[in-house]
Amino acid sequence: MIIDVHNHPFEGVPELMEQGHISRTVLLPGSGQNDLVLGWAAKWPGKFIPFYWAELDDPEKAADDLEVAVNEKGHKGIKFQPLVQRFYPNEKRLRPLFARAEKLGIPVLFHSGVVAFDNHYAQYGTCVYVDELAGEHPELKIIIAHLGGNYDYEALVISEKNPNVYMDTAYQHFFCRRSLPRVTPMDRIKRAVEFAGPHKVLYGSEGTTTTMILDSDLDPETKKKILWQNAERVLGVGPHDWTEVPG
Repeated sequence: MIIDVHNHPFEGVPELMEQGHISRTVLLPGSGQNDLVLGWAAKWPGKFIPFYWAELDDPEKAADDLEVAVNEKGHKGIKFQPLVQRFYPNEKRLRPLFARAEKLGIPVLFHSGVVAFDNHYAQYGTCVYVDELAGEHPELKIIIAHLGGNYDYEALVISEKNPNVYMDTAYQHFFCRRSLPRVTPMDRIKRAVEFAGPHKVLYGSEGTTTTMILDSDLDPETKKKILWQNAERVLGVGPHDWTEVPG
């Protein structure tokens, strides 16, 4: 019954889904992996939701390619990795691509946060530029990954401010272990629920377990929203009438 909005086509993902009682997972591709995530979706029908990786050298062409990917191939959203693609979300040259995504009604997901991987440049890790994009494209559904990473304050306020901006919970152990003052993943999730609202938080895995949410003292209705109801709305899947969640 649980929907994971943030994972990648790595070995072992189907087994992790089974362990976490996850029914559907968004697969986020890297460069050159669009066919791979489509292949996973075909191999496990109904289990994986394939997103799309857009090449940004020619935004007009990227917009046309996106429309084909969505309407003819079955991609359900776009994953952006600014640290690798070297761009800021408010760049005017990219407006044709975002306008097309808005027209198609698909969500866009931006990595946010500085991570310790080769060729990931830290200056592109901030989510602050999402604010301008959200204001100019109010119907574009935007997901800030990792609760903003180390830009958690910015992500929280931008999501609180803009009706079309959401956050996912993926990879919290990485950012929390490196944060001072000390903070836990649930501290960050609860703060997002308190200020942005329970309808703005989407469950994403990458080390953030489903049991963390299920065993927390969040109220059952909030758990439902985080674990599947918000994802159903943002992704345009479902709805399902799952009524019992462990309290």
